[in-house]
Amino acid sequence: MDNLLLKYMTERAKPEIKKATEPPGPVVTISRECGCSGRLFAEELTERINRKINNPVKNWKWVNKEILCLASKELKLNPDQIKNLLKTEDKSFLDEIVSSFTVKYYAPDAKIKRAIKEVVRHIAIQGNVVIIGRGSEALTQDIQRSLHIKLYAPLSWKIDVIRSRNNLSADDAKKFVFDTDKRRLKFVEEYLTKESNKLVYDIDFNCAKFSIEEIADITMKAIETKSFF
Repeated sequence: MDNLLLKYMTERAKPEIKKATEPPGPVVTISRECGCSGRLFAEELTERINRKINNPVKNWKWVNKEILCLASKELKLNPDQIKNLLKTEDKSFLDEIVSSFTVKYYAPDAKIKRAIKEVVRHIAIQGNVVIIGRGSEALTQDIQRSLHIKLYAPLSWKIDVIRSRNNLSADDAKKFVFDTDKRRLKFVEEYLTKESNKLVYDIDFNCAKFSIEEIADITMKAIETKSFF
């Protein structure tokens, strides 16, 4: 994460477009419903890509909660403020970095969202990256070299996963699933413009029927077809 922070802050002053001859991206975004592991998929996918290209200079990375860290750094903001935006799913991570920042002011939610948007856009345009959530699918729809993946599953499957993962009752797991999916959808929708009020995912995967390895297999074929490397 330190390297990602340094890279972002170093390139922060550069223009958004890399070079006239080098288009933005490539970037893969992962949108996931509660219980569908975007992290495991991102890890598997980036490992396969890097093994395929076999070039450390062009290595792909995947990012998730690091985006919140970068946004906090950009705002000189205590990450506790961002917790209110994403609630419980990110608290453990943000607790670890909260002591790294000095509280100079508290930004409103709108400013936090703008900071997250800027970080996501910058990382996506630099390319060779898989971004999990954070509204990335909405924020990168205009990037030609992009692939947007949606992980979903039936409600009963998601409830079973959350029950097992968090040792919850069926009712508590159901509430957790509903609340998490609703919050994620609202977060994404707030990044959509009036002209682009419908997300278009390139591939949807039912996690109840496809394993992480199978999803990665199909995604790799799509990436190769789109000539991302």
